[in-house]
Amino acid sequence: MVKIADACGVSAKWLSDEIGPMTMGGGTSGSESSNVGEARQPVESFRYPVISWVAAGTWAEAIEPYPAGFSDRYEFSEYDSKGPAFWLEVKGDSMTSPVGQSITEGTLILVDTEAEAAPGKLVIAKLPDSNEATFKKLVNDGGKLFLKPLNPAWRIEPFTEDCRIVGVVVRALQKF
Repeated sequence: MVKIADACGVSAKWLSDEIGPMTMGGGTSGSESSNVGEARQPVESFRYPVISWVAAGTWAEAIEPYPAGFSDRYEFSEYDSKGPAFWLEVKGDSMTSPVGQSITEGTLILVDTEAEAAPGKLVIAKLPDSNEATFKKLVNDGGKLFLKPLNPAWRIEPFTEDCRIVGVVVRALQKF
């Protein structure tokens, strides 16, 4: 094994036990160059359920994050959430903008329930007069918070003390 490792320009200890650095300081004579380089590691992937907008609206009242039968559909992301997270499929055109940032109907959005909801972030919020959650941009205007659609044809909602942030949108996935 030492001869194979030396011929490949890698450490015998790394080759046999995966301990220590992969490459050595050069070839057998020190002047040869190795054709072995660091391999790019695959991106870690995390699985999150795709849920309904009604389920998202009742998220805070849930006793456990993912009860049995919570979702029959799951999607993956490289994003490692800070807390329980889930995917939602965007409905309607309130977040479709003619210019700048735009999230079209059918896009899957990943919601992290423990990410910080600061002005400028896209959030999922529960309005007091609705049984469903809504997807808007949280904005601060004159010291007051508002839920602003990206589509200028839709009206801005005041963020009152009865509103509740369910989570922050951290990824968007468009499938064709």
